[in-house]
Amino acid sequence: MAVRREDSVRAVRRALDLLAAINGSRGATVPELVRDSGIPRPTVLRLLATLAEAGYVLRTGRRWEVTPGVARLASGFNFDTWLAATSAPILLELLGKVGWPSDVMMLGGAEIHVRASNRPQCGVAIEANFQGMRSPLADSASGRAYLAWCPEAERRRLIALCVPRAQERAVLRELDATRVRGYGLRDAALKPPVGAIAVPVMLGASVACVLDLVFLPRVEPVERIAARCLGPLREAAAGLSAAFATLHQAAPVRPADAPSGTPGQDGTAC
Repeated sequence: MAVRREDSVRAVRRALDLLAAINGSRGATVPELVRDSGIPRPTVLRLLATLAEAGYVLRTGRRWEVTPGVARLASGFNFDTWLAATSAPILLELLGKVGWPSDVMMLGGAEIHVRASNRPQCGVAIEANFQGMRSPLADSASGRAYLAWCPEAERRRLIALCVPRAQERAVLRELDATRVRGYGLRDAALKPPVGAIAVPVMLGASVACVLDLVFLPRVEPVERIAARCLGPLREAAAGLSAAFATLHQAAPVRPADAPSGTPGQDGTAC
């Protein structure tokens, strides 16, 4: 009997779901896969045999694990292209709501870097040469948002890297204030005199990236910016969180659900 097209497509999707489940759990038994996938046991066994024959999984005792062959499936993945395509509509919608430019910031060593931005679409020119701009973690809005909501062990490691010991207590106090406030705030002493607020984009208990909003304090003070723009900024962060969750097969977390509470080539920070 010929296999219907919809049946063959469903088999492919089920095989990919099983492969993702085994990879995400670092190994699983057949009963666990049946329970978590909802796929009948005979089908699970048949799909596992097919994946094993293709070199993607192997059996160790009662557990099935992925092989190094799965790395081939991601070898052509370009993260920067994915981030640009994923964040572009979110950043454009955010710009339409708030009128000020925003950046997607990601950790790089002891700094946080611009990885995507809506500055080219914004009529307000704030550091138009934003490509590759970086911010210090302890003083920028985005860096403070990252440190405030990242796991404690990571926070301790990063603070040890980028903060002189004599300043650690002051930085920790600012991070406490950041969690209470609900967003990172750029140190007003930094030059040039631009303002920024930032919220984390959560991936489970970790920070996937940070979304900032850059403005001119002489045009709109930070209090008004926070009152007017924090809601849309959090909504945009939630959209990015959902995208990262899909990419990593994790649960998205809104910044508001996290624990309560313009960078330049020369280190100028947002």
